[in-house]
Amino acid sequence: MVKLREYLPKRSIYSAERSTCSGLLLLFFLLFLMPGIGIADNKKSGGDEPGSSDRIHITSDKLVSETKLKTAEFIGNVRATQENTVITSDRLKVFYKEAKGSNSTDAQSQSIDRIVASGNVTILMDDKMAVSEQAVYISKTEVLILTGPNSKITSEKNSVSGDKITLYRKNDRMVVDSSSEERVEVILYTKDKGLK
Repeated sequence: MVKLREYLPKRSIYSAERSTCSGLLLLFFLLFLMPGIGIADNKKSGGDEPGSSDRIHITSDKLVSETKLKTAEFIGNVRATQENTVITSDRLKVFYKEAKGSNSTDAQSQSIDRIVASGNVTILMDDKMAVSEQAVYISKTEVLILTGPNSKITSEKNSVSGDKITLYRKNDRMVVDSSSEERVEVILYTKDKGLK
C-alpha cells in the first residue's frame, strides 16, 4: 500500500498528519454528497416503467389532499420510494406546484416543490442511511435539511451527527450544526493509520 506521506511536500510531521486528517475528512464528506442521493428528483427518464426516476410510490394509513393549497399529506406508517431511495416517517407532506406554462391540474403538469417528512424519519439511499426527527427536501435548490437531536448520516461504519445537517447537492457541500447541549460528531474508519 502506498503511503500518503511519500507524496506530500517535505514538511514537519505535524503538517503531514494535519494534511492527512484534512484529506480524510474531505473524502468522508464527499461520500455523502455524491449525485446519487436522488431524493424526489424531478428528472424524467422518458418512460413509465417501475423504478424510473420520475415515479414516486408512497403508502400510508391516511392521505389528506388540499387542491387549493397544493399539498398532499400522508399520515401514519409512511413509506415513499423513488429508485434507490426509501423514506419512512410518521408523516410526509408534499408541496407541489404547476409546471411552467401549464394551466392544467392533472398530475403530469405538476411538479414537486418540497417534501417535509416528520417523526422517526429514516432515509435509505444506496449505501447510506440518514436518521432525524424531520427532513425537508427542496427540489429547486436540491437541498436536504435534517433536523432534530442526534440527526445522523451513516455510510458503512463512518458517520456524522449533529442537530442540523444540510446537504447542498448542487455544489457538493455539507454543513453540520450543533446545539448548545450536543456537539457535532464524526466517526471515521480508515485503512491507513490516519492520525498516528
